[in-house]
Amino acid sequence: MAKKQKVRFYKGDKRPGDQQKKDLHYRKKMTKKNGEIIWQVLEFPNKIVVAEYFFEEDAHKLVKFQNKNKVFNLEGGIPKFLHISL
Repeated sequence: MAKKQKVRFYKGDKRPGDQQKKDLHYRKKMTKKNGEIIWQVLEFPNKIVVAEYFFEEDAHKLVKFQNKNKVFNLEGGIPKFLHISL
């Protein structure tokens, strides 16, 4: 005897989307802020500033780590409370 399916599907139902649809990656960018050179870490494709550093090496470490491990890929990027608001 076959099991009866408990979930009902209707004509307009859609399947859940792919969780890793976006290609999330990070880059560093040099900017001037108040006459000082600041290195920003940007999250793409959202173009959000994740962190700001005085030294390029520090920004490079974060970019390299995030691109390798993709920590926030399933959530669609870094949460809003961790962004730097401009």
